[in-house]
Amino acid sequence: MVKLGAIMTDKRATRRGTTLMEVAVVSTIIGILAAMSAPSFQRAMEQSRADLAGANLRAIWSAERLYWLEYRTYTTDLSLLQSLGLIDTSIISSQAFYVYQVSSSGANNFTATATRALNARWNGTLSIDDTGLTSGELTSTGDLPIAPNYQ
Repeated sequence: MVKLGAIMTDKRATRRGTTLMEVAVVSTIIGILAAMSAPSFQRAMEQSRADLAGANLRAIWSAERLYWLEYRTYTTDLSLLQSLGLIDTSIISSQAFYVYQVSSSGANNFTATATRALNARWNGTLSIDDTGLTSGELTSTGDLPIAPNYQ
């Protein structure tokens, strides 16, 4: 004769699947982890964009130096540098994150800037001069400033 309690214990031990409470706990933990990592991810993305802007400013600096060697003056016209094959077209045409321009130039000096395009969170301007010195940073409310790491 089989006892009724033994049958019930065997059914509980062999159940498969998860309960709604277990799914809710796991979903909550995943949500908390995602919420904690989102700001770090956004900052890392903005840092990579700033590094790319620094690299593009360095490309503009190199193009200006080559232009100076040929004409003994710097230019404010980035499209002229592009038409001479000194800088890539994507620097001028892509304005999704930064707008590039040579803000001042003369026979002996120039300053090129990369201004962060309209963004609700990050804003600022990065620049490079004729000596190759980069400066500027991006700022955001409640966050540390970002400067390009590319030198």
